[in-house]
Amino acid sequence: MSDLKYERSGHVPVIDMNKSDEELSVEFYEALTTVGFACICNSGIWELAKDYGRKANSFFHLPYEEKKKYSKPNSYDCHYGWLANGRVQLEETAPAPDYKEVFHTNRITEGDRTLAPPIIDSEESRKLRAKFEEQASRILYLLGVAMKLKDPYQMVKAHSFTEKKNPSNQSVVWYPPVDKSLLVPGQLRCGEHSDFGSLTLLYSDAPGLQVMSRELGEYVDAGFIEGGIYVNIGDMLQMWSGDVLIATKHRVLLPEAKFLDKERVSVAFFGHADDEALLETLDGSNKYPPITARQYLRRRFSATYGTEQ
Repeated sequence: MSDLKYERSGHVPVIDMNKSDEELSVEFYEALTTVGFACICNSGIWELAKDYGRKANSFFHLPYEEKKKYSKPNSYDCHYGWLANGRVQLEETAPAPDYKEVFHTNRITEGDRTLAPPIIDSEESRKLRAKFEEQASRILYLLGVAMKLKDPYQMVKAHSFTEKKNPSNQSVVWYPPVDKSLLVPGQLRCGEHSDFGSLTLLYSDAPGLQVMSRELGEYVDAGFIEGGIYVNIGDMLQMWSGDVLIATKHRVLLPEAKFLDKERVSVAFFGHADDEALLETLDGSNKYPPITARQYLRRRFSATYGTEQ
């Protein structure tokens, strides 16, 4: 998939990564300070993610007892493992947990088959993660340019994606076919939430993503483009930027009745700052007290996953 050119994907601006850094810095700043989302094309991610997602999907079809061997421990320091359907509830006030399964991996898991099975921790997985990291770093740099930081690489330097001190996750999300007899009224595939960290890059194989429109005050379809990867700001980067960059709430709906028997697969890269990175508002306003990335993320993970402190 190459040389894709679009203007918008539903509510979300589309950005062509083949443009110059000067053009891209303006476009990312505009998108991520208003909508909070962008859809990037020509990133080199989509084909890798499609291939990996299709193969990794087979893990979720294994018997429960086999998947259970890889269950995610209840500890902040374990950023890897399988989360069964019903174990994640991103919207705290939702009537039921999210209708999905997830397998998180990070640098700690690479090469350790006791932590993640080969179908998850594969050569395809590592190639994809490298491309996710490359584009996430580029976007952080472009935002640094647009925000006129003294050192435009300041945010990049706080995200050592290739080091084990960095807790960033690459996650496969499986939305199984929907059994209506198991549904609770109001339940979603993924409840309303904003992401925890700095920057998320997301591949999906089907529509369903909705984002909260700041203009309309309601949810609107993000749209779906083959070749498009969604990028959004997380709460940590919104805080760090002094609320210049926007962490927009989003969700994944249940499919229409005629598609309830269809599964959906996403692969997400959740980019976080290094554990010991000190987050002081980038504009010097001191709008929020300084906090380390580790302190910030522990609070958020605990609320969502019941993680031990």
